[in-house]
Amino acid sequence: MTEIDSTAKIGNNVTMDDSVVVEKEAVIGDNCTFGKKVMIEKKTVIGSGVKLGDGCVIEKKVRIGNDTVLGTKVVVTKKAVIGREVTIGDNAMLEKNSIVLDNATVPEGALIKEDTTFPKDKKN
Repeated sequence: MTEIDSTAKIGNNVTMDDSVVVEKEAVIGDNCTFGKKVMIEKKTVIGSGVKLGDGCVIEKKVRIGNDTVLGTKVVVTKKAVIGREVTIGDNAMLEKNSIVLDNATVPEGALIKEDTTFPKDKKN
């Protein structure tokens, strides 16, 4: 059963599979698709055209840009920021306050550590 808090704002044409939970004050843009058993915690902002695979967990105050795709069982922890048009492989994890830049591809099983940016600056 899908549970959506009454304070969440859901855009148009959003498709949710079974057992999706959307907590209070979450904001979800238009044309998003969420797989089974997706958890979106409070005060998260998800752009338009975002696809979340089965079993994704999006913790508090995360921001996800437009047209981003997350594979299955991706975990995004508190206050992480994912840019626009990002692709994240299955079983990846983004730790607290991490940033994934626009148009990046995060490989399957990757761990983006706390307070880091992916991809790293090429100048170093």
